[in-house]
Amino acid sequence: MDRRSFLTLTTAGAAGLLASGGALLGSAVRFLFPSVYYEPPQKFKVGYAKDFPIGIPTFLPQEKIYIFRDEAKGFSAASAVCTHLGCTVQWFANDQRFHCPCHGSVFSADGAVVHGPAPKPLQWIEVTLAKDGQLQVDKNRSVADSYHLILPS
Repeated sequence: MDRRSFLTLTTAGAAGLLASGGALLGSAVRFLFPSVYYEPPQKFKVGYAKDFPIGIPTFLPQEKIYIFRDEAKGFSAASAVCTHLGCTVQWFANDQRFHCPCHGSVFSADGAVVHGPAPKPLQWIEVTLAKDGQLQVDKNRSVADSYHLILPS
């Protein structure tokens, strides 16, 4: 084997080794970032305004939120997830409060902690009007408990 053939073969081998190493590295990096997310979307439509009664919060169990409709204030949404350990709170109309069945936390109608062990108030979530006229909730956007969506007449 002459020198030229040896260098050609060595260069081709090194190039092949580098290419396979790059492909292996690319595959390893791609493995760390899945293309399928199993988390449900955080922005979703909940229905039309007429679907929600005035004065009584509507619980959406799949989304774990309460939708409130007030005739004067409009619409608001609160998370039904207790800030203590993530249990689902329940609304009791007789005392106008949220109660956590797991550890006894109680929240007022505006989500403030009445008594613990919950460390923080319930999260209020942004409600907007979608282009098709449905109410849309975005769980990624927290708002103040005073936030309300008022629909045009």
